[in-house]
Amino acid sequence: MADRYDDLERRFGISSYASPHDGFAAVVKARYSDFIVHEVDVNGNIARLEGLETPNSDKAETPKDADGKTESATIIGDGNPKKRKLDESADGSTATTNAIEKSSTTTDWDSGKAELTKLLGEETSQEVISFLQSNDETPNTKADKKFYTLPLITDKQIRRSIHVLIKSPVLSSVARADNHDGRIRIWHVNFLKDMPADTHVNGRGVGDNRNNINRKNTNGKGGKGGRAVWPKDRPDFLRFVLYKENVDTSTATKDIVRIGRLNPKRGVSYAGMKDKRGVTSQFCSVYRIEKEELLALNANKGGNSGGGGNTSTRGFNVIRLGNFHYSSDEVKLGTLAGNRFDIVLRNVDVGDVPGGSDKATHVKCTLEKASKALQQVGFINYFGMQRFGKSNDTHEVGIAILKGDYEAAIDIIMREKADEQMPRVVSARKAWASRFDSIDVANDEDAAKDAEMKCARSILNELGRFMGSEKSSRVFWFNKVASYRIETGGSTEVRVGDLVLIEDASLAEGGSGTSGLKGKKVKTVEEPDIERGVYDISQVVLPLVGSKISYPKGACGEKYDELLKQDGIDKSAFERIGTIDREIALGGDYRRLMCKPSDVSFEIKSYTDPVQPLVKTDLMNVNGTELAAATISTDKEVHDADTDMMEDNLVGLVIGFTLPPSSYATIALRELTKRPTSSEYQGKLQLSGKCEGNID
Repeated sequence: MADRYDDLERRFGISSYASPHDGFAAVVKARYSDFIVHEVDVNGNIARLEGLETPNSDKAETPKDADGKTESATIIGDGNPKKRKLDESADGSTATTNAIEKSSTTTDWDSGKAELTKLLGEETSQEVISFLQSNDETPNTKADKKFYTLPLITDKQIRRSIHVLIKSPVLSSVARADNHDGRIRIWHVNFLKDMPADTHVNGRGVGDNRNNINRKNTNGKGGKGGRAVWPKDRPDFLRFVLYKENVDTSTATKDIVRIGRLNPKRGVSYAGMKDKRGVTSQFCSVYRIEKEELLALNANKGGNSGGGGNTSTRGFNVIRLGNFHYSSDEVKLGTLAGNRFDIVLRNVDVGDVPGGSDKATHVKCTLEKASKALQQVGFINYFGMQRFGKSNDTHEVGIAILKGDYEAAIDIIMREKADEQMPRVVSARKAWASRFDSIDVANDEDAAKDAEMKCARSILNELGRFMGSEKSSRVFWFNKVASYRIETGGSTEVRVGDLVLIEDASLAEGGSGTSGLKGKKVKTVEEPDIERGVYDISQVVLPLVGSKISYPKGACGEKYDELLKQDGIDKSAFERIGTIDREIALGGDYRRLMCKPSDVSFEIKSYTDPVQPLVKTDLMNVNGTELAAATISTDKEVHDADTDMMEDNLVGLVIGFTLPPSSYATIALRELTKRPTSSEYQGKLQLSGKCEGNID
């Protein structure tokens, strides 16, 4: 019944399967927490959030360095080495040091008042806390009193200590401070937008204002405004696990920079981007930052339920940080071995039960065969439909660019599109389509140019950026040739004329990481190689076309020539485009034909609520949340209890596997289920009743 939904994928070369097992219908990504991803680093370590510290957590500890020592940065004065450190108050006591140390473990109002009292006295500190509490409990962005002005303080050391305290986790989640007419004003964070840009000291929640606490040079020599001196025996990077729900990596790291008030130029380093629609854990690092500066994320960013995949279908955006430790190694883009996936498939329907069998046996047999085929054979390493854009036309743009027809490329990008849903984008496309309506283009070229430029400028911000379209054409041709190779040569054996990857240096070994030609070397398979069984199917690659790659011999090489000719492309175009604009130069690359997941596991679930959680997220494990769904035994023997549950309840599948970089979990699921990956098909499926009941 799903055949007609395969047509779109076939247009983009996604037309074959690697193994002949029977498929089944199931709903994928009904909830964002049905798609759980754990990053795997180059040493095989899996990113998992194993604990959760908050600013007021009793478990909060200073992270250890490589030698197991616990260290903390020392904050010194305004650059004069003869002046006292900030850990000494005006009378030589260590009151402020205690405040800073305590701030790493406490953020309650009592602690805030206690530390303020040491600096301001009982009456003033109570007024400050009352002001902050009133705005925190009943937020009113139009309130008359948006800040509290402290009495005049002449002692510079106390003034400095107040700013440090406001910036610390004790009060940073609710307060900021600035200087005005010689006095300190304490603002509630609800009114940051009203703070004058030239007076704030602790930042306005955006970027990293380091006027008073500057980490650009942490050499211990002091400097203007005071600096954090990084201990010489502590590694430079704070590494941690970023756990997020329903938010992409780019947005999450910007939140970390904003809330932690980090230097946006350095930002947060990570190995790979993780999508919004899922629950993901990945390794990150920041340069010379204390853990305590980031713990506010564990209190500030999350929904009412605390996340954990246990929310509604839409859910909340959740960010949590954990597993802190110091390291000499920065997390760098591309330094990952792959990703571990745990994916929920709901309302599984394996079709009619054959005669002489029962539903429980049929379900177990079908799902086991599909899972084992995925483990033993793998899947064709197609590029997924997401690589062709929302309107499935980025490859057309790429082909136009390679042909040097930039006008056609712009027309494809800017044309009105039936599936466009954002009103502002729809309006922008209509404006572009009508840019010449009042112009006699044939007789007034200058007016036409002016009208086009004016229109382009007016809609520039509405359409965003269009980059990488020339690479989408390579993806299109790869998929086409991959299907041809599987259809003519099978998915298990190496053939004469195939290209095999014989060298693939990692990033650490001087290679190019997840993509690029650097460190890669291929060989054309010959008859003696087949006879000796030198290579296997996992080594077979196909080129992503470019000026520096080799093509397979025989039928697959001819297929590339045929496809390029159909689209009006000569191989010389790849060299020519690099001389015109290095930004879109195409040297080429190689991609494996087949991908075989590792560590494949599967569990059959019986459940009653169509959207109840069927797999635990890291945060659910940390919080001790239990699942209500029952796990069906996968033993050969069918138990009466299994039969009863499958007859009366919904059936789900939790499939787990690990994939290398540059491979798609959605394509693995396509192989597993033998069903299309398109949103059009998935949108027709039902979470209860007959899964494909709406498919005609």
